[in-house]
Amino acid sequence: MDADRFDETTLDDAESRFQAALLANDVAALDGFLHDDVRFTGPDGSTIDKAEDMAAHRAGALVLATVAELKREVQVIDGVGITRALLHLVGTAGDDKIDLTLAYTRTWVPSPAGWVVAAAHGSPAPPAHN
Repeated sequence: MDADRFDETTLDDAESRFQAALLANDVAALDGFLHDDVRFTGPDGSTIDKAEDMAAHRAGALVLATVAELKREVQVIDGVGITRALLHLVGTAGDDKIDLTLAYTRTWVPSPAGWVVAAAHGSPAPPAHN
């Protein structure tokens, strides 16, 4: 593994670019950030794979007007990247308006294209964080 290419600085940059792609609903960029075998666990406990996630983005099922980061932690442990971000999200999910704060944990792994997300989990943030 190229330690200079897969360090906390490049992981921090990948997280920033990932959040920007979410805000822009940039389907091509999001696709490039996701490992083919990625799994997402949502706030309701359901799990989806990459195909389901990409289909939802293509259909515009989640449209974000705001992705405001309130806090971020970045770690690289034995070549595996971990980001934890507290995000305030405003937009629409289907026909419903959303205005909520979620705590996300993403597990990133090195790939020839750079860091990619292998697993992610979003949970409602405790009221003390809002």
